[in-house]
Amino acid sequence: MTPALSPALCIVPLSEPHIPALATLFELAVRRSGPEHYSAEQVEQWALGARHPGFVSQLREHHGWVAELGEVPLGFVTLSPDGHLSLLYVSADHQRQGLGNLLLTTAMAGARALGLKSMTTEASAFSYELFLRHGFTLTGLECVERGGVSFTRHRLHCCLPS
Repeated sequence: MTPALSPALCIVPLSEPHIPALATLFELAVRRSGPEHYSAEQVEQWALGARHPGFVSQLREHHGWVAELGEVPLGFVTLSPDGHLSLLYVSADHQRQGLGNLLLTTAMAGARALGLKSMTTEASAFSYELFLRHGFTLTGLECVERGGVSFTRHRLHCCLPS
């Protein structure tokens, strides 16, 4: 059994006390894993997103779940009321152990519990394949700019089973 999926792992609702640790988790995950798919400039601008007020707003205003081992966050996911999954991040030390899968499954179940019929997201090169495995389909590519640096993201959609 991998550490990420040990019996002590809990999925809990995201709450205010989680926010500082999730900002750190986000920044470190991007800095450590980003160079696999992105330039140094892209990684830097992406990582700086942890300090953007919009990041904290999403954590506060969207539905969210945190994967914890003990009281240590290993990953998190957020879902807007209209079904947009905006954040899905796993600690760099716990990637590729099934935790992203667990968090995405949790968000999809949460969306169904809210009565949503579909979900959307913009996936990075990191998570694109994960979303495809869960039934998301590509609807297009988009180019966004952060601090003068361009990024291409995959726009995805998923119809949720009833």
